[in-house]
Formats: sequence, C-alpha cells, structure tokens
Amino acid sequence: MADYNYNAPNLASILANLASLSSQSQPPPRQPATIEESQQLNRASQAPQVPEPVPAPARKIVDPATIIEWSAGLRCVMKTVAVHENVLNDIRRMMKTQHEHEEQWFNGRVELIKRQASRAEGQKKLDEVMRAVGGALSSAPSINTVEEMARELETFDMKVYRAQLEMTRQMTSKLQEFGVPFFGTKSELVRTRIQGEGDREASTQDKGTIDETELVKLQRRMLTILEDLCSD
Repeated sequence: MADYNYNAPNLASILANLASLSSQSQPPPRQPATIEESQQLNRASQAPQVPEPVPAPARKIVDPATIIEWSAGLRCVMKTVAVHENVLNDIRRMMKTQHEHEEQWFNGRVELIKRQASRAEGQKKLDEVMRAVGGALSSAPSINTVEEMARELETFDMKVYRAQLEMTRQMTSKLQEFGVPFFGTKSELVRTRIQGEGDREASTQDKGTIDETELVKLQRRMLTILEDLCSD
C-alpha cells in the first residue's frame, strides 16, 4: 500500500473561513436613526393633512331703516323686495286699494258739489214760486248759501284728509315691514325743518342725517320704482 502525504484540513479552520465569508456577504447593521430622521420618517408615513376650510366672512346686512341715500336705497330694494314675488304681490294689492280709495274720495267730492248746486237751484226756484203766489219765504237757516256750502265742502275735505293720513300711516308701516328703504327711517336720522330755514347747506353736525322734506322726496321716488316693478 502506498503512503500519501495528504494532510486533512482542520475542521475548526474550515468553519472559521465559512463564518468570515458569510459576514462579508451581509450588509452592515443599520445605525440607530437620529431624532430628526425619525421625525421625517414619521411625517412621510402619515396621511396628508387636509386643511380645514376657512369660513367665509359673514355678509353684512344693511338695515333699511338706516338708509338715507338714494343709490343705497335703490340697491337695497332691488336686492330684496324686487326678487320676492310674494312681496310684490302684496304691494300690488296695497297700491290697488290706495287708488280705489283716492277715486272714491274724488268722485265723492264731485258728487257733493253737484248736490250743492242742485239744492241751491231748487231753493231758488222754490223762493221764486213763493214770491209769485205771495207766500212767505222760509225763515229757517239755509244750507244753500255760499258760506254754508263752503263749510260743508271743507268738512268733507277734512274727513278725506284724515282718511289719507291713516292710509299713509298704514302703507308706511307695511312698506317698512317689507324692508323698503325710506319708509320707517329711524327718527334720529331725520332732521326737522325749521320754519323759514330755507334750503341751507347741511352743517357738519347734520352729516349722516336727512331733512324730512328730502325724505318725502325719496319716498315718492321709491314709490315710482315700486309701481314700475309691480307693473311688470
């Protein structure tokens, strides 16, 4: 049998070489992350935050009772009253009632004047007949004299005037309720015109107020606008 000079490798040496090769093929262990890196990782892994909607600023509502300028009043009525058909219908009925009353008052005055003329003519004819037959004329107070008929007509006019004031008061109240500018204007904003004052320029103290005569003019202009709106 031949002799071989083969030296078997030491088992411990083989295991040591394998362990060395295995450690070289693996990646180096990860170092602990810093605090800043940890925060960045947390932010990256979190769901994106949706910003809360910012509420729109509340729209400032102008009180119609504080409006004393025509342009502001016109804008107000076109943005509020003009876009509500039910309000326009109420205003239509109110204006119709006003026109009917005015027509009744006018016709009533005309009829009274006719009756006065008829009474005067009848009394004149009666007196002529009495004179012709030698009869005595009536000594009772007559309501057919010019003075008496004038007083009777004045009484009628005063009744109509009071009725007009009441109708105007009711209409103003309703228009204020509907939010129509220049009707129901706050009293502290209205200057009372002093007799003999004339059309003086408003002083610094008067700024932010309106003369009562000017307010009436604005009311009439607004009524014209409402009539146009209601006629559409």
